Amino acid sequence: MTLSDGSFWSGNGALAKPVEGEVVFTTAACGYPQTLTDPSYCGQIVVFAFPPIGIYGVDEDRLEGRRVWLTAALTASLDETENGRFEHLSSWMGKNSRPLIDSIDTRQLILKIRKYGSLMGRIDFVPCRPSITELPKDMVTEVSCSEIEVSGTGGISVGILDYGVKENIIRSFISRGCRVVRFPNLTKAEDILSAGLDGIILSNGPGDPAVLDREVGEIRKILGKLPLLGVCLGNQLLARACGAGTHKLDFGHRGVNHPVVETVTGRGILTSQNHQYAVSEESLPWNRS
Repeated sequence: MTLSDGSFWSGNGALAKPVEGEVVFTTAACGYPQTLTDPSYCGQIVVFAFPPIGIYGVDEDRLEGRRVWLTAALTASLDETENGRFEHLSSWMGKNSRPLIDSIDTRQLILKIRKYGSLMGRIDFVPCRPSITELPKDMVTEVSCSEIEVSGTGGISVGILDYGVKENIIRSFISRGCRVVRFPNLTKAEDILSAGLDGIILSNGPGDPAVLDREVGEIRKILGKLPLLGVCLGNQLLARACGAGTHKLDFGHRGVNHPVVETVTGRGILTSQNHQYAVSEESLPWNRS
């Protein structure tokens, strides 16, 4: 793989054709099939900080998306010990037409990303700099559902505005006895408000919240009319709807082991994180002079 600064990182793996994307890393030590299928990784080449992946194959009943959304996966070591239960990761990635490259010096690559920020990269048969300088700003329509979907039954109806929702969010609500209505990202506020919902989840998703003005406009029409909860990108869009701004982080937060302190109780929580953007604290209405 060649980064946009010209540095080259060799590895082994099957490659049908050259691919390009934003090179980011995750510190997750498990759950690699969920990372590979998370729509928030759309357009990205993901480096796994944990040395071996592939150990237990692919648990297809617990994936976060209906396909592999990232552009390619890079790892230091691919360990495909026969487990007799799940399909091997390499063959599964091949079926999904996504490169899985191992024997990468992921330690040095991640140190470089931490120092210089996320860079564009190109995986090719020969060293060649990427032709793209940035990802498309709006990738939400690509990962969102195309029509309204209803699943589960129960006395509580939860609407999900799908900006790239993780499937486990839907599974979790259904397991708690909720009826879930999944809306495409550009659904009009009036259609959501007339659906008989008890609350709305603004989902995670890829890309820059600062360019999603249409989505923000519809969220603003819902404010104060139904309970709203934003997750990742959804939280950033909710903040924008309330008048705040967002900014891009140097290399983001990605992993399943990020400690967070609940300031009200002082309790520490290990959280799952996957975001490149954040709400700008100084832009929050209560921080303005």
